[in-house]
Amino acid sequence: MKDSPEKITDLVRSLNLVPYLRQHPEATVMEIARDLNLSPQHVMDALNRLHVSGVGKGPGEMIDLVADWRRVTLIDDQGLDKPLRLTPTEANALLLTLETLETIPGLVDQDAVTSAAAKIRAAVKAPGVTDTIADTDPGPATVISQALADERQLELDYYSTSSNSTRTRQVSPEKLFHRDGYTYLNAWEDGEQKSFRLDRVRRASLLDEPSAAKGSRFDAEDPFGFTDKQVAELLIAPDATWLIDYWDIELGERSRTPDDGGWWTATMPFGSPEWLVRFALSQADRVKVVSPQDVAEEIARRADSARKRYDQPDSIE
Repeated sequence: MKDSPEKITDLVRSLNLVPYLRQHPEATVMEIARDLNLSPQHVMDALNRLHVSGVGKGPGEMIDLVADWRRVTLIDDQGLDKPLRLTPTEANALLLTLETLETIPGLVDQDAVTSAAAKIRAAVKAPGVTDTIADTDPGPATVISQALADERQLELDYYSTSSNSTRTRQVSPEKLFHRDGYTYLNAWEDGEQKSFRLDRVRRASLLDEPSAAKGSRFDAEDPFGFTDKQVAELLIAPDATWLIDYWDIELGERSRTPDDGGWWTATMPFGSPEWLVRFALSQADRVKVVSPQDVAEEIARRADSARKRYDQPDSIE
């Protein structure tokens, strides 16, 4: 079970008491509480925890102190003579993450992100971090964020897995959303609502044309509109049921016919026939498409064509 944020905060606060006590010998509990903006009882609880803390349980392996309400005396600080702090590498990595979140409106509390980033910049005194951002060549996320704010159209160079190609698209952005660890842009293209994964956007340019987004209702439970898409009927090999962990596949019943090897019936929504063909060919030994019939025939045609090319002997000159 993971520790709660409150427990982690209490741990950090307790450990930071040690360097304070080293710098303020013989401080009273009331003085510590006043200086650190804590309640006296909270200070005593933290001191009691520290008294049984260390790298081990033997002599010389634990923090040693004497504490009562009148005086706190630190005997052995176990080397914790400085407050806990981020290393420059840790601080810059965290700052980079926060700056990325600043470019994605709607995902998180922007005020909290901006405030945290400003505090880290001030703490590490690292203006060079912000200087590395090229204002003349902003990343796609920054451009997309600007387009949403200004309600303008975008030109994207976007890699599509369905066609295995990158092409230029002109879209009207509507909103950003997060799903399964990825950030997507919900936008309109040629009158159709589509989703674009941000890590597949190779380039983004802001256009002068106003956005033509239609402001349709967004369903967070079904952001890709799978309920409105076509559904394919599949057969899944008995040793390939793990595919359901990676694709939106719903298993049906397992065949009881001895001759077919016990394949599973299944269904899967899909956006375009071309994508389904490519998916089936890439999983040829694991997946068979039963319907739509025209897609199944196209898969068979391409597979047969590939086999013929493979079987054809190379010409010898």
